[in-house]
Amino acid sequence: MADEIKEALTRLAEPVVPSPDPYRRLLVRVRRRRQRRMAVAGVVGLAAVAVVLPVFGAAGPPAATDAAASPPPAIGTYQPASRIDKPMVRRLLDSPTRGNLAGDEALIADIKRQYRAARAQLLVDPTLDEVKVLLAHDVPGSRTVVVAFLNDSHASLRHGFGAAGASVPELLRKTGSPDERQSLEPYVFLGRHSPVAGHYVADLAVGLAPAGCHVETSADGRIQPDGTVTRSWQAVSGDGFVVRGAGQVAERWRFTCDGVVRYAGPEGGGRGTVIRVEKTPSASTTGALGSVDATFAVTAVRALQDSLESNGLTGPAPQVIWAGRLPDWVPGAPTAVLVRSCSTAGGCAALLVADVDPPRLPEPTSPGEYRESAAGQPDLVAVQVPGETRGVLVVGPEPAVRAELLDGEGRTIASGRLEAGAGAIRADPRQVTKIKILDRDGRVLRTEATPSLSAGFDQLGEPTVWAW
Repeated sequence: MADEIKEALTRLAEPVVPSPDPYRRLLVRVRRRRQRRMAVAGVVGLAAVAVVLPVFGAAGPPAATDAAASPPPAIGTYQPASRIDKPMVRRLLDSPTRGNLAGDEALIADIKRQYRAARAQLLVDPTLDEVKVLLAHDVPGSRTVVVAFLNDSHASLRHGFGAAGASVPELLRKTGSPDERQSLEPYVFLGRHSPVAGHYVADLAVGLAPAGCHVETSADGRIQPDGTVTRSWQAVSGDGFVVRGAGQVAERWRFTCDGVVRYAGPEGGGRGTVIRVEKTPSASTTGALGSVDATFAVTAVRALQDSLESNGLTGPAPQVIWAGRLPDWVPGAPTAVLVRSCSTAGGCAALLVADVDPPRLPEPTSPGEYRESAAGQPDLVAVQVPGETRGVLVVGPEPAVRAELLDGEGRTIASGRLEAGAGAIRADPRQVTKIKILDRDGRVLRTEATPSLSAGFDQLGEPTVWAW
């Protein structure tokens, strides 16, 4: 039986394994870091590279297709249920079925029946004898369901994906079981990326909270010169859920329950970088300082573009503004590319991608570490350098030959030379609040605040709110 399962999974996976792609490896690193930073995210709050057994590990059991055809797993292999120990969790589980399929009583009854019959294959504890469909929804290209298995004191959640209009057996084939028990939280955030033409394209994002919570979205964020973001919000529903499908604009989401903002952040709960386009973007190097590797530049441009989209920010296509080798005090002295996109409000988002040698960093991968900055103006960008050694890369106008890093008291804590307006300076970015750049005669060309240097590397001016 085990050999048959392995062979089946191998056959399913073969058509969807992409060719090696350094950008994909970068995205894997981003997702791991975001998942660690958002460890509070609840059950099924994971990014899914969904083709076969989405979300759940390949080592997990096969999804159920015919409950009567396969014997139940051995005793003791069921996933332990989670205790319902929070009022908001109970409120989520007590909520009626949401989604544009909620009114199809025959479909909802069929989902309940078939998911109940598949409990053993989904490793659901058999004492969870009640089945509730929390969400059933179709969007262009996708159908998704979220199902709760519960009793009076415990519950487990499962979710399935399929094409729009997928039958229940099809949804079950794309439902798996987490590798470990998941804690119950008052929300479910899901994101799916499917392989298209060698890339992974975001084609589904789901957010589900208790009924009565208000959901708003925004896709027009503009970074200001001081690093803050201004945007407008559009109400989606007062029914506690939002689902976005293929081809829709990436957004920032905000969930408000009982007058309290419980979540504000990238769509889908920030689960992974959104990739909306299939084609490789062009990388403009006009005016860039240093020697630019075209392939590396495209990787950096695409990464910043994806980050802008996933945060619901507007801006022109990113441009390469600097490329070169970082100083010897940066582990591995890697080559790096700095790209930037400036909004119409005058603030800029910048991204530094460094080709870090994996063994030299505590979180090995390729093509490497990067840092983002949301503050600054078009002619002065400051961003952290990668690695454990603290430092700041400054890129200003070409006449600048020196930069001074100032703390909150206005004191110079570090300074260094700039070659053609660019240079890296050793300092703790968290202590830097302003940067002053000077020309060869010592005249001050600019003094700018750098609030984002002390923020998270992918906050882009807006911290993610988790207040459940």
